[in-house]
Amino acid sequence: MKFNSDVTTLIALFAIVSPITSLPVFLNLTSEMTKRQRRITALKTAAVAGLTLMIAYFLGDIILRSLSIDMNSFRIAGAFVICAYGWSMVMGKKPKEVKAAPAGAAVVPLAIPMMAGPGAIATVIALGNNADGIVQISNLLIILALSALTGILLLAAEPVEHLLGDQGLMVVTRIFGLLLLAIGVSTVLSALTSAFPGLAA
Repeated sequence: MKFNSDVTTLIALFAIVSPITSLPVFLNLTSEMTKRQRRITALKTAAVAGLTLMIAYFLGDIILRSLSIDMNSFRIAGAFVICAYGWSMVMGKKPKEVKAAPAGAAVVPLAIPMMAGPGAIATVIALGNNADGIVQISNLLIILALSALTGILLLAAEPVEHLLGDQGLMVVTRIFGLLLLAIGVSTVLSALTSAFPGLAA
């Protein structure tokens, strides 16, 4: 059903963008800012991440066609990236620390590549492939909802981190990682079945 597909898509993107696991980095990069500056940075981060995914959604397929890259091949490559993200999250590996001036932290590293990274970009490009009509509107609403949810979580960074604690953040990260692994494997199987229909027999 379409609703179930939309929910799966939103969960996949939310897990890949993973704003919850980015909260400690956000708080660290904005530690010297006033509350107003931190709010502005949170909103800017969500907006830049959302805009990046929108651009990838609309232009990704055109870029793939110009490079003669088959969509099934791209879906499998994207699934491997998603699985790599999921594996690192399940194993509790922390991303390499990225140094950035607080003034530019909203764009780099918070929005790009921490949130709108390779996995998220690969996912939205796959979503945009041959999407039209109601499906395209639905996908765009999902990206907008994700951007809004990211902004809300970043605005509430301090209370959310305090509520979850280190252990809570670790549990949430590993749950999302497991979901990403499952989604990645499912995507590979789906792409292989599409490329080689005989496998479904």
